[in-house]
Amino acid sequence: MRYSELMATDPDAIDAAFFDELRKYYSEEEIVELGLFIGFNLGYHTFFGTLKFYPLFSPDGRLLTQAESEKIYGPAPGSLQPSELAK
Repeated sequence: MRYSELMATDPDAIDAAFFDELRKYYSEEEIVELGLFIGFNLGYHTFFGTLKFYPLFSPDGRLLTQAESEKIYGPAPGSLQPSELAK
C-alpha cells in the first residue's frame, strides 16, 4: 500500500532505502511487476478521469450505467476529486 501511495503522491520518496525495505518481502521480479501494475493503474485511472468516466460498479458490486453511477458517486468521478492522500 505504501508503494502505491508514494507512486501517486510523492514518487521522489521512492529511493534506494525504500527498495531495500521492499526486498525484505519481495523478489526483484515481484517489485518490478508491482511497480508496473501500480503505474499502469494510476495512468489508467487518470486517463478515464479526464473522460469523466464513472465507476462501472456500485459499492455493493452491481453493474451500473454512467447515469446511475453519477447519481451514486456525485458530480465528478472519484478520479477527478482530490485524493485524501494529497491533502
